Amino acid sequence: MGRGLAAVGFAAIGAAIAVGALASAGLVGGDSTTTIVREPVDLTVADDVSAPPPAPLPGSPPAPTADTAAPLTLPELVATTAPSVVKVNPADDDRRLGSGFVIDDEGRILTNSHVLDDEDSATVTFADGSQTTGRVLGTDESTDLAVLDVDALPPETTPVQIGRSEGLEVGSGVVAIGNPFGLERTATTGIVSAIERVITAPNSFRIQNVIQTDAAINRGNSGGPLLDLRGRVVGINSQIASSDGGNVGIGFAIPIDTVVPVAESLIETGVAEHAWIGITGRSLTSENGRALRVPGARGVAITDLDERGSAQEAGLRAAPGVSDDGEIEPGGDVIVSANGAPVEDMADVTRVIASKRVGETVRLGVHRDGARVSVTVPLVDRPEDVGLGRP
Repeated sequence: MGRGLAAVGFAAIGAAIAVGALASAGLVGGDSTTTIVREPVDLTVADDVSAPPPAPLPGSPPAPTADTAAPLTLPELVATTAPSVVKVNPADDDRRLGSGFVIDDEGRILTNSHVLDDEDSATVTFADGSQTTGRVLGTDESTDLAVLDVDALPPETTPVQIGRSEGLEVGSGVVAIGNPFGLERTATTGIVSAIERVITAPNSFRIQNVIQTDAAINRGNSGGPLLDLRGRVVGINSQIASSDGGNVGIGFAIPIDTVVPVAESLIETGVAEHAWIGITGRSLTSENGRALRVPGARGVAITDLDERGSAQEAGLRAAPGVSDDGEIEPGGDVIVSANGAPVEDMADVTRVIASKRVGETVRLGVHRDGARVSVTVPLVDRPEDVGLGRP
């Protein structure tokens, strides 16, 4: 293995070292946990563009709509949002640090789970220099998320506005704010370099629909916000791709639409819930799309149903089989829309589902036996042993 950008490091100072092939190849720099960058699975889905935006996190300020929110100058954006960004030191250890941001007036703070490891508290440093102890309300390694709670906020500290990651486009401007190498509330600018990336979470779960950015992210930035140019959080900075542990313009942020439902469940119960329906799917090719008589040959063929999921009970059908060369046998459903938006690959499907709460529903348009039918599927909690690939 050469010295290409094969390693992805968690962007927190002092994370545990993962020993493996990357270390032996000399691609692990410093005290960084590493994982492999994975390209997104070739499966398609669409987000809910017809429904209204989800409610903000409990107690957080509502974000302005696209019609009322004007872009800010960069100095305005930083002046408005940087005071909401905090430094997080697990177990009062100055050698280990990350970032976080205040989401409501109740003193709740979001950060990455890998910043905290297994600690149940952390020292939180605010913009005015004051410090307090943050209690861990809950963590979720599969989305690399943790929620802290402090007893009181400094008088000048205001929560950030929570935006939407749905609708981000390659080339959209973004700003990352955090504490790289302990340099508090450092702001860097860039663009959305790519969407629908896949990275590996601390528990080896594959996180889909990740935002790639060239805004500089370094160790200590983990848990800090990635903001759009209206100052709204669109992602949580988590990892970087690097051959030596430093920034080379390839950073990754967990999309806020994935974060919000999990954060809400952690705040309410201390336990993470993940919406799930229990399907495995395969994107159509032009060949099997024609064979299945799907107009436009676009969609996701259901190839397997988990009996623990809600899709089977809702009446969705899986293809009888898939050949070694990818030919899909007729007889199963092909998902062509999700909540009214067209589906092209499985990433679209997972994006819609991941942005919802357990107990809500998703409306799937499916091509079945030459006809278009609509199936409403309730969302259930994902079993712990289920990996990515079953949205």
